[in-house]
Amino acid sequence: MIKVLLFAVLVSSFTAFSKNTVLIENVTVVSSHLKAPQRHMNVLVEDGRIAKITQDKIIPFDFKINGSGKFLTPGLMDSHAHVSSIPGMGFGVEPISVKNPKIAAAYFAQQPRSFLYYGVTQLLDPNPGLNFKHFTSAVDHPDYFRCEVITSKETFPYVEKKDDQSKSMFTYLVDEHALEHEANSVESVVQKIYKSGASCIKIYFENGYGNASQWPILSPKTLQRIKVSAGKVNLPILAHANALDMQQLALAADVDVIAHGMWNWGEYARERVISKEISQVLDHIVDEKVGYMPTQRVIAGLGEVMLADIVDSTEFLSITPQSLLDWYKTPQAQWFIDELRIGFDGMPDKAISDAFLYGRIGKGNIVINYLNKSKHPLLLASDFPGSPSFANQPGLTTFQEMKAMADAGLSLEEVLAAATINNAKQFKIDNDYGTVEVGKMANLLLLKKNPLISIESWNSIDTIILRGRPIKRDTLAVKKEQVIVE
Repeated sequence: MIKVLLFAVLVSSFTAFSKNTVLIENVTVVSSHLKAPQRHMNVLVEDGRIAKITQDKIIPFDFKINGSGKFLTPGLMDSHAHVSSIPGMGFGVEPISVKNPKIAAAYFAQQPRSFLYYGVTQLLDPNPGLNFKHFTSAVDHPDYFRCEVITSKETFPYVEKKDDQSKSMFTYLVDEHALEHEANSVESVVQKIYKSGASCIKIYFENGYGNASQWPILSPKTLQRIKVSAGKVNLPILAHANALDMQQLALAADVDVIAHGMWNWGEYARERVISKEISQVLDHIVDEKVGYMPTQRVIAGLGEVMLADIVDSTEFLSITPQSLLDWYKTPQAQWFIDELRIGFDGMPDKAISDAFLYGRIGKGNIVINYLNKSKHPLLLASDFPGSPSFANQPGLTTFQEMKAMADAGLSLEEVLAAATINNAKQFKIDNDYGTVEVGKMANLLLLKKNPLISIESWNSIDTIILRGRPIKRDTLAVKKEQVIVE
């Protein structure tokens, strides 16, 4: 009987929410294109798009939301998240994930809902792997965009993978010596990516973790061929590069977006201020209008996983399946923590944590401040999960990245722009996303608090409006999903 009643409620709710016209009445609109919030507005959504924004009374409508005392904003865009990856397990085809299929299935079922729970209505995945269709086939999921990775069998990340399952994630492998008309040439691979429907190309500028440099980089000639071929089909190039020398190489290759903050300052690692060489790189980014993703949560996730109580975070309870939380407490789940301990020569866990949370994050903040003072538009990009750390969880990591940007010195207006219009402009989807304007996609958030007063307001979501359909936030939480399934 309970199951029947639950099913009836779900059908009833879906029917009510699937009407063609939705009115959000007497709401305050907060959007980057406005000089100030617009109060007492009536916003009509029709067939998934914003049809009217006015103070005049609107009739007729199929469904009405009372917006009194609430704030309507664009939905958030996280331009760097990996939906094929399971926090603590790596990508879904890697050995640990394969050994725990039920846990992986529970996670993948909840993941898109967790992003929505924190207001992410658009998501760009720069390395989708093989499991992204579980995301796009979900009933409720953020609008999904993806890059595809170009690498070779000699370069990172392919060269790092030890088993065939993990290597299978990389399907666009170039032969740097192949001529244009030959199979696996740069030109043919770019064409395959374009025809696959991808929005961009990602290239790894990574010659080794930390101070190591054991991996080769794609040659300058290959990088030039990629740039030329990608330009012909209007595919922007994102660069994985988080060290000074790697960002120099990426800029020399004329990439469109630097997809990480600069945490590794190389020979300037002990400096506390930006050197002339670093400032030259940052000035190049500003002058050439290269997109920049600070991705501070990568470093925070590495630091927080070393904290013994992170698994008991109350924030995880709404977005992480219980079976995965239980697994995090098993000896099997400590493998990445053990690797970090080895990498730091057995330093105490607290010291390892501090090295990330206060050392490298501090350097990232200095870079963020430099770019922000130059009025360079930054991009909200969490790089969820950023590593095999289970400290980062879907959706929550995006919100934490927003808080990290505010902590680094961005104003709340600048955080709003980074999370909405900056990403939309960078990836040329601003005709449909990024602001609350007539004609745009109705991917919206109804907040209980003003996001221009407190960064915590972004965690006061009342309703997510996804392609015109209102979804109450609490229906997206894990506990609700578990009740329905049972």
